[in-house]
Amino acid sequence: MSPMSGDSVAWLEEADGKRLPIRGACSLGRSASNEVPLPDERVSRRHAVIQAQQESEFWLVDFGSRNGTYVNDRRIARPTRLHSGDVVRIGPFQFVFRHPTSNREPVSKTQLAERTVSEIRLERCWLLVAEIIDSTRLAKELPPDELPLVTGQWVRECKQTIENASGRINQFMGDGFFACWHDRERIEVNILQALEALRRMQEQAKPMFRFVIHLGRVAIGGLSVGEEERISGSDVHFVFRLEKLGAHLDEARLLSEAAWPRLAALLQTREVGRHPLAGFAGEFRFYGF
Repeated sequence: MSPMSGDSVAWLEEADGKRLPIRGACSLGRSASNEVPLPDERVSRRHAVIQAQQESEFWLVDFGSRNGTYVNDRRIARPTRLHSGDVVRIGPFQFVFRHPTSNREPVSKTQLAERTVSEIRLERCWLLVAEIIDSTRLAKELPPDELPLVTGQWVRECKQTIENASGRINQFMGDGFFACWHDRERIEVNILQALEALRRMQEQAKPMFRFVIHLGRVAIGGLSVGEEERISGSDVHFVFRLEKLGAHLDEARLLSEAAWPRLAALLQTREVGRHPLAGFAGEFRFYGF
């Protein structure tokens, strides 16, 4: 990995004080292709990733590794937000996560306004939210050593599915993730590829999860972290509210009215009625598939 540079806002610190910068998505694993290679047989080839997201958040995600990823001596079973001073252990390797936000000068309103004008752009994007169903029950039913394998392998397979379809996961949450695609000609083919793969994963029920998809206009840029784009706007809130509606309706998959015209010829859909979403005026038509 490249030496520490001035534009890094977080890093992993080794015992000898060496700093390994974190920019965008920082992969850790036995393979030399990882940003942080960890050459030991107790480490999986693609073991984990630390992803920068939002304005100043860093999330550690284990990919279902056999020997696990530990934060402060506790094995993580789901995407976990890191805080400065946390001790991360993978196999025989140990690091301290550093994110000295308190030492950075605050961004003034004038600077923020200038960045907003110069860096933010509006684009149409496909937005997808997926979340494990009843993760609390899952944690009670599975043995403690099996839960990280199930959830981690699910995250890994979902990430690969999204990326194989030319999308990317922009944000991890405790029990799920938020993914996106920039809208372009024939992107529907990629979207369908991802939806069908996720549906096949649902059939395996390891674990049970739901996902929803929406097409909307979002703001991209402004306050970003590392190499990751910051995506914001009312349509982002809309797709998260849509996932909550899916839980309320007990629907495993939902498609928004805005996305439906572009996918209707490719998917067998059924209307599930018009429903309000908290924070949005009026009612919207939604589709199961």
